[in-house]
Amino acid sequence: MGEFHFAEMRINFVRFGIGKFMWKNIKKLPLVGCLLFALPGGVLAQEEMTEAADLKEPEILILHGEVATPIIIPPGNVVPDHIEAFGFYHSGKHVDYISEVAPFSTFINLHWSNVDEKLAEAKRHGVKVWVELAPIFFDSQSGFRKREDYLEQWEVAKEKLKPYEDIIYALDPLDEPYNRSEMDLDQVKEYLDEIGLIFIQDFPKAKRAITFTENTVEKIFGYGNLFGYSEHVPLNYNLFGVDKYKGVNFQGGMTDLLRENVDNVREHTGALQDVKYYIIPRAFMTDNTTYGYLTEEQLITRAQQAYDHAVRKEDVIAIYPFAWPEVYASKGTLYGPRYVPEVEEQYRKIGKAIKLFRD
Repeated sequence: MGEFHFAEMRINFVRFGIGKFMWKNIKKLPLVGCLLFALPGGVLAQEEMTEAADLKEPEILILHGEVATPIIIPPGNVVPDHIEAFGFYHSGKHVDYISEVAPFSTFINLHWSNVDEKLAEAKRHGVKVWVELAPIFFDSQSGFRKREDYLEQWEVAKEKLKPYEDIIYALDPLDEPYNRSEMDLDQVKEYLDEIGLIFIQDFPKAKRAITFTENTVEKIFGYGNLFGYSEHVPLNYNLFGVDKYKGVNFQGGMTDLLRENVDNVREHTGALQDVKYYIIPRAFMTDNTTYGYLTEEQLITRAQQAYDHAVRKEDVIAIYPFAWPEVYASKGTLYGPRYVPEVEEQYRKIGKAIKLFRD
């Protein structure tokens, strides 16, 4: 057979979705066991990215010996290096949800309630966290205006987060800030910039993320000043997304418009040099007339469109479907993949493909 190179084999296993963790286990096996997983050179040379409709879940093979060893057989998915994160909105709404989604998520979305228990549970399951911090910085009782005691609140929050700094993927000050806050646009932008600097100082490795609405991207950011760019795009953040849930088509065009607005700011000011993007496919069924009805097949198509869009755009690094469980709205409940098995199956394939490549 000639000389056997473990280093080359490791590269091939990581590329095809086994990940670093399983490689450590495989390396301990007898050579005969390793050879069970050697893939033909022609397959290993394949670099064409796998489209969402063709993603496959890995199979598990149990090797019996003194100790039964589960081995993940790579399904042949090829995921681009730039896609690094996958997780659902509201996946940490209750602590029990974390174990449900951890096998096919790289992060959990945490709201600021029972946060100590949820942080510990996320770490136990080996996933990172995307932390929403609206109650720390904004007063929901006054129209999400700036809290007078936000610095004191942040010191308390920081003490809770610091022991878990290694699993913090992103810090998020307020979802849809320009739509939700009753402060004027200049005040919102100035306050967001201040919060971003706080994040940079205290958690420099965490992403600083904000989700905008379609209206914000089209009208507030789309309206330029005399120099041709919007003065209201927050400057101290490096991860942006935009939500749009109506209709069948995925909102990739809205993300492209957001990118165009950010590029205008960068061109004229030199700011926002390192901004990346996440995409937010609609993953819920509802009879809520605000959002309109979509079939399971249409939601699956949305999931596939979102993944394939991310594959083609190197600055799209995360997929963040809305939402995992049920979400109560004024005109009807939204039911996420937790209640729609066919939609969950598609997201499970997408999430596992990303997770195995990153781990």
